[in-house]
Amino acid sequence: MQRKFIVAAIAVAVFGLNGCESHQAKVDALQKEYDQLASQFHQDCSAEYLTIPPTVSQKCTEEDKKVKEAWQRLQAEHAKQ
Repeated sequence: MQRKFIVAAIAVAVFGLNGCESHQAKVDALQKEYDQLASQFHQDCSAEYLTIPPTVSQKCTEEDKKVKEAWQRLQAEHAKQ
């Protein structure tokens, strides 16, 4: 009886840790996606924001939207912890 309890407790712990690892893997993937999009946006669009008055192309507007959406997905996943 006690042996079954120990086996069950170990199984629960393993599955619980596995869930944490998959959550962290998802956070890492979202962080990587955000970093890549933000870097691309910075390369493509930083000069447009330095002009006076700022003139932003459609491409940069779309890239900015993608960066913001990636940030929101990352923050939502962090909130699940």
